Amino acid sequence: MKNQLLYFALVFMMFSSCSKKSYTALYQDHTTMASNATPYFLSKNLLRVEVIYTLNEPRAYRNGIDQALTSSTTKLTIEDPIKITNILVPDQSHTFVLTGNQIPDALFVDAESQTNPQVEGETISLPSEIIAYKGPYASASLTDTSLEAEAYRSVLEIMNNISEIKTQKDIDLTLKIVSFYKSQIKVLNEDFKPYIKKSKVKYTTIIDPTTLYTEAGFWSKTVENTIYHTINPKHIFENVEFLNDALTLQFPQVEVSSLPQFVTEQGVEGVVYRIPAAVDFTLSLKDVFVESDSLSLAQLGSTEVLSVKDLESYEDAPAILFKAEHVEGTQNFQEKIENLEFQFNDNIENSQQVLRKEYEDKLVTIDLLLKRLQERKTEL
Repeated sequence: MKNQLLYFALVFMMFSSCSKKSYTALYQDHTTMASNATPYFLSKNLLRVEVIYTLNEPRAYRNGIDQALTSSTTKLTIEDPIKITNILVPDQSHTFVLTGNQIPDALFVDAESQTNPQVEGETISLPSEIIAYKGPYASASLTDTSLEAEAYRSVLEIMNNISEIKTQKDIDLTLKIVSFYKSQIKVLNEDFKPYIKKSKVKYTTIIDPTTLYTEAGFWSKTVENTIYHTINPKHIFENVEFLNDALTLQFPQVEVSSLPQFVTEQGVEGVVYRIPAAVDFTLSLKDVFVESDSLSLAQLGSTEVLSVKDLESYEDAPAILFKAEHVEGTQNFQEKIENLEFQFNDNIENSQQVLRKEYEDKLVTIDLLLKRLQERKTEL
């Protein structure tokens, strides 16, 4: 009898010891769930990119009547801050099952009230002043036809290369062409007052920066260990000409964190946990460098197996585990558009004044070119 009591005491101590330990196994379709088991997901980071596009519709008052300026197309610009928000979501590529000693709820994302649980992190905002400085454009270019825009670019090119004109024949031809171009420029007067009617559309897309995309308006590529994501939603804006449209996010191409080989269906003592990594990225507009920063990406960090005690004592341990019971669907590539309220009527007069000033400056430049061409003709 004494030996039996000793045996039961030993078995009880073994069970008691096991209940104080935690075990994590990889979930499979045929896995049998114990009553004290908690299925969970590790985390990964998505980026929510918000861009407000301004549609610039060329219009004009002709004899007091507001009309569309059909000689030119509506043009799209970026004039408002660009926002990039880091979002933590469950990584549903693998499901883990925790048994034994359970970890505190504080280490799980509180997601009971969310259909698709997520945690919003830092938002990086690119000010409109930087965008305007990196990609300036003249308001007059918003009313010019493509032919007019090309003609004025030619004027500037001739201005910078007058010394390359070597013969009287070439100088006479250039004078005739520039004089004709000047005569064709629209005269702004009381009967013809062009202006730009502005409206704004907010475009939002959510991406995994480690995934290659080929969706319409969004494509990715890798070049020399760098991944480029370019946002260019032309499929949303039909019959619209983009100006500073090409928004590109550039990340180092780092291998996504893989599971430790010893994490199997049989399980391992401890809790499988993912420690995020800081990653540098660059934002550019139309291939012109704009800004660089860094953000945290869990899927590029290290996957560790830690004890409950270590997790509880981990100084900066954030809640980055998701209970599987709270997750209903996967979060893949997403995009949406939203028309924003914008009072353009107050800007009509200002737009007319800016256009008048730019047209006057354009005429001054053309007159200066004609003068220099005459001087070049005299030299020859």
